Amino acid sequence: MKKKMIFFDIDGTLLNDEKKFLPSTKKALEQLKELGHEVVIATGRNLFLAQSIIDELEFDNYIICNGAAGYFRNKLVFENKLDQNEFKRLVEISDKHNHDVIYESADKLKRRSKDNNIRMINAMKSVGSSPPPHDHDYHLTNPIYQSLIFYTDEEKNAYENGQFPKFKFIRWHTDGVDVVPHDGSKAHTVLYFAKQQGFAIEDTIAFGDGLNDLEMLTEVGTGVAMGNALEIVKLKADKITKNCNEDGIYLALQELGLI
Repeated sequence: MKKKMIFFDIDGTLLNDEKKFLPSTKKALEQLKELGHEVVIATGRNLFLAQSIIDELEFDNYIICNGAAGYFRNKLVFENKLDQNEFKRLVEISDKHNHDVIYESADKLKRRSKDNNIRMINAMKSVGSSPPPHDHDYHLTNPIYQSLIFYTDEEKNAYENGQFPKFKFIRWHTDGVDVVPHDGSKAHTVLYFAKQQGFAIEDTIAFGDGLNDLEMLTEVGTGVAMGNALEIVKLKADKITKNCNEDGIYLALQELGLI
């Protein structure tokens, strides 16, 4: 069997609605590794939020912060930070609009405001987390790979009308948006990993469910949308499997003849 490089989103993909992985998912990952395939996490989470999943499912390879940093064999091999001057300007705009900000370095999360903002609370709860510790000026002395800003779609004109050409804004919650480098994405880093490890595009597979997975699913050889994926993601994927609560990963890998 020709070896594949297979990428997995975390939330809504590796994890079910209860933020747990299914026994069938762990079994599938073990079988893939036994057969010599490379398995890689590709998540919007940073390392702090992803570490428990990385450890429990025994991943050595992981792409975090929507592609802003990548680790192969647990070593940092790729990074793409937010432009510092542009980000300072974005933070100033967010202050004017009272939109809370979370800073993400590779392994830490800090929030700009001391306030317990309901938007931040609800959005972070949706990924099984809570607002991080307060550090107002964390971005001034630390590299920022990704940021979270909490505003609704109706408020996006303050940021998403070309004011920040060095950034890309990806909505992941009704109240939350990821801010990543304009040339950064899961897809960009996924393709970098594949090239560096000698995998042809046709030998790459990705699983996902959200908007931040869309480009990745269309750029790899085979893009698999979970049954719980957004409709636009399903429309663009090569294959649709069962949802994250119904052994979707295991069944798709069986159908692809990989386990």
